[in-house]
Amino acid sequence: MDKDYPASHSMDTHWFAVDRDGHVAAFWSGEAGAVPVEALADEGAADLEERVRELIPAGEAVRDLRGRAMPAGEPVGLMSRAWTGRFHVLLFLTSLDPVRDALDRGEAVELAATEGKAVLFRRLDDEALKRYLELPECQASCNLFTAEGDEDPSLARFGFYEYRHLTENWISGPYGREAIPRRPLHIDELPPELRRRVGNLRFDNLRFADTLHLQPVEHAPCESWESAYMDAAGKHIRPMPGKEDQYGEAYEQLGGIGDRFQVEPPPEGG
Repeated sequence: MDKDYPASHSMDTHWFAVDRDGHVAAFWSGEAGAVPVEALADEGAADLEERVRELIPAGEAVRDLRGRAMPAGEPVGLMSRAWTGRFHVLLFLTSLDPVRDALDRGEAVELAATEGKAVLFRRLDDEALKRYLELPECQASCNLFTAEGDEDPSLARFGFYEYRHLTENWISGPYGREAIPRRPLHIDELPPELRRRVGNLRFDNLRFADTLHLQPVEHAPCESWESAYMDAAGKHIRPMPGKEDQYGEAYEQLGGIGDRFQVEPPPEGG
């Protein structure tokens, strides 16, 4: 009988980890991202996040453009386009010139970015978004999913690095760093009960400040809905440990995805 790990997770799991500097990060798995078995699972994540917001003074989050794209040298423009409607829209631009009127009218607000400019629109219709995306200054667009009335949901404002799973649901891909804190939080700054929970998982061989893309399978035992994972470099596809049989069944289909990835054959007997 398979061991029932606490991170045998539902879709869109929120989990936490600590790096070798003692800094903390929050991760969102989406539907297919691998989740370390030692990580905090969904049941406690919402409560922990609420407590962090209550106890830690808010600072500034810096939006990371390159962490929102795949790691294998692909142009950032290949990232998914933002949705319009009730979701906030974040645009990455090389200049604020095309959005100065919107900023002056209070329809948008500038956010800190690792490069270029980042501008948050509370609402954009399809026509306006299309117009911005066609501008030479526009590098990318994405959504910020917020509760009603919440201007900025980022945990990076409270000292956490933020990562999100990057690929669609066909594979457990790497996570990309979406935001970095202006002042990283050290785990020792958390109260003891939160320190124990956030500190369940430690990546002692890496620093979040230096890690744009991260594949947790390469650092810890993980659970996933998928039978295959993609490495942090975005180049190799390998069997998920413990799912070699399922990987063997999917190998033929995976092998047909072209020359973009190196697909590892299933192990003998798998």
